Amino acid sequence: METWDRVSSALGVRPVVSAELAGVPLRAERYIFQLSQCEVPPLDSMVLACHLGGSRATVGRTRARSFDFIPSSTAVFQPGFASHWVFAGAIDMAMFHFLDAGHEMVRKLQRLLAERGKSALFADPLVNASAAQLLGEVARSPSPDRGFLDRVGALMIEQACRVLEGTAGRHAPPDALQLGRMHAVLDWIADNLSNELSNAELAERAGVSESHFRRVFLEAMGMTPHRYVLRLRLERVHELLTRTSFSIARIAAQCGFNSQSHMTSCFAAAYGITPARARQQARL
Repeated sequence: METWDRVSSALGVRPVVSAELAGVPLRAERYIFQLSQCEVPPLDSMVLACHLGGSRATVGRTRARSFDFIPSSTAVFQPGFASHWVFAGAIDMAMFHFLDAGHEMVRKLQRLLAERGKSALFADPLVNASAAQLLGEVARSPSPDRGFLDRVGALMIEQACRVLEGTAGRHAPPDALQLGRMHAVLDWIADNLSNELSNAELAERAGVSESHFRRVFLEAMGMTPHRYVLRLRLERVHELLTRTSFSIARIAAQCGFNSQSHMTSCFAAAYGITPARARQQARL
């Protein structure tokens, strides 16, 4: 069984996107799931994981040797790394398995990682955006532009190397106090997607002014509250489309969209297909 198959088995779900990329040879997978905890077995190869959205995860078996994996953060793991994960809720995660340990850029990344230990955690907008772009391109088309994918994949790895070298990014997630303030709000958003979820309402939940909330949220999450809420809503739409027989109109209302047509246009913009088509594909 390949490493990515063991990861999928540990998470209890199949990836919503899965593809092999050339250039820097990678196995790219995207998971959207919700569970309390899992054990990830030792990895056969180096793996880069990006938190694309959702709740916090804690990686490690003891408090002293664990770290929080939060939205917009990236973690790189050495071959042989085994881990215990605890999840605070639903999560959207990208995982890139390096298929050629002899590739020049892979050797460089692994050397930089070895200087830090078995894993490294950092937050870099370009790495995270590249990961999302790669998976979005693969999801949108059955025949994506392979040359473009190769270039974006190489950029993602090069930027990860620059971060570990200390020439870009930052080696810690955003301020812990801000994240603590956000955590309860993020959980409340995930549990109340059918509500309006205005900035004013969310700021009140966080106990700060609306302008301060927007600034803190953007710094902590790397996106505006509106964009974050929309992404969670669309992820919930995708989950309900593929796992339930609810009508599309019911799903739109349950996920906080003011109409089925509004949901359809937002979903098509994000996934490249209509909700009805996504449901059909899931049932093939």
